[in-house]
Amino acid sequence: MNRRSLVLFGALVGALLVFGGLADHALVEQGRAAEVAARAEVGERAEQAAQSVRATLAQLEQDLLRERPWPGAVVARRLDPAFLRAPRPSAPGYLRRAEAELEALQSSTALSGSGLPEALVAAVALGRPDVRVHVARRLLAGLLPVDPDELPYLAEALDVADDARVPLLRSRLERAPPPAGLLAIPAFRRTLTVRQSIEGWARDDVGVLGYEVPVELLIERAGVDDHTCLSEASSGAARTIDVDDIDGLTLSVTPREPARLRLRSLRVLLWGAVLASLVGLAGLLRGLQREARAVERERAFLAGVTHELRTPLAAIRLFGQRLAHGRGDAREYGAMVAQESERLESLVERVLALPHRHEGLSVSTLDPSELVRSVVRLAAARAERRRVTLETEAPELPNVRWDGEAVRQALLNLLDNAIQHGREGGRVEVRAAHADGVVKLAVADDGPGIGKRDRKRIFGRFERGATPGSGTGLGLYLVDRVARAHGGRVDLVTEEGGGSTFTLVLPAQVPETPSSTKGWDARS
Repeated sequence: MNRRSLVLFGALVGALLVFGGLADHALVEQGRAAEVAARAEVGERAEQAAQSVRATLAQLEQDLLRERPWPGAVVARRLDPAFLRAPRPSAPGYLRRAEAELEALQSSTALSGSGLPEALVAAVALGRPDVRVHVARRLLAGLLPVDPDELPYLAEALDVADDARVPLLRSRLERAPPPAGLLAIPAFRRTLTVRQSIEGWARDDVGVLGYEVPVELLIERAGVDDHTCLSEASSGAARTIDVDDIDGLTLSVTPREPARLRLRSLRVLLWGAVLASLVGLAGLLRGLQREARAVERERAFLAGVTHELRTPLAAIRLFGQRLAHGRGDAREYGAMVAQESERLESLVERVLALPHRHEGLSVSTLDPSELVRSVVRLAAARAERRRVTLETEAPELPNVRWDGEAVRQALLNLLDNAIQHGREGGRVEVRAAHADGVVKLAVADDGPGIGKRDRKRIFGRFERGATPGSGTGLGLYLVDRVARAHGGRVDLVTEEGGGSTFTLVLPAQVPETPSSTKGWDARS
């Protein structure tokens, strides 16, 4: 590729990187703006969460006063001992009261003259199981004012002394604070406990009323979002707020950042697209470079063929003109014309063999030893001109099934390369051998050898080695294609300065199957 194309590709790569950087910067700035907005919003949400918790707790207290405590909340109502010592008006005996009046008392929270809950006394006086069950349920729910020391006796009177809730209720009653430090109902003193619950206490005419509700239940009933929780330590961008009227309760509200994951995904997609574009440009550049090299090889091939054709043609024309004018030795000039014609014929055969590689194999039975000897006879004149000694080792071998013309052309290319690129005045050996159903046709020279960098490249189309001899770069390419089409290979053993040995390794029998007649490129 030329410099202009490389500059263009460099500009495209730079533009992609600049675009990716600008787009990524815009996404980062958008993320920062979203974080700032989320932090600004979190303060308002924290205030709303605190107000919701306070309102929910007030609703719980109102339901408690209506004797409708929430599931999950526990209640305790302790009788004030001072109330028992205070004088109280006498009341008529409960056994003398009407049944309807006693039934009404089962929902009372007042105390009898003896300091017992009126509801419990009425239930004992009525003696009805349904009333006892109702009053026992109220007692165990903590809705009746009782003294913790008298609770076991009251439970026994209602036949629930063995209920597991009795000791729990007594424990709650014993934790009740003295009435003197409490606000009057409906105002409660609320405190966060070590049990992660809110405990509220208030006093009434006969004692104190208290409840306990888990913070999680309170937050859930308040309907605040999932970003609000009980604060244990302030960290990060979370906003903390103390809830008024609840000692020790601090809520932590974290900013909403739903766009962070989306922005990260967009950044990943962005750079993925940029990387894919760069890979695509790299692949395109590589393809164009490969195409440029192919075009350059085509040009070199045409230039080489043109030069190779012009040289013998010019010589033939010169000798012909001299003979036409009666000048020179006719026998000498005739031999030179024949020599140049032979050279021209060899070049034409190589060029014509190139399109022939796309045709199917024409398999027939032949003698490989005779094929080797015929190739050596064809190359003898060329070897004589470079004073190269040809040695042949072709014993009688079993007949084979090959495309005779294709293998002959391949072996002739190997032999011609050995003569042309080997050492002038050197030696070339042609050997044939058969073993285990495979025939090996080897051509060895004592020339300069082939460098490591060229050993694989020379089998490519229009590729030539580093030797100064002329050529089109098609000989070894056609040899490799012939070998592959027959299901064989070409082996190369070489050493710089130590000569080269090319070996055609072909199966003795090439079956006439569709796969063997698809063309010489079927296995390439």
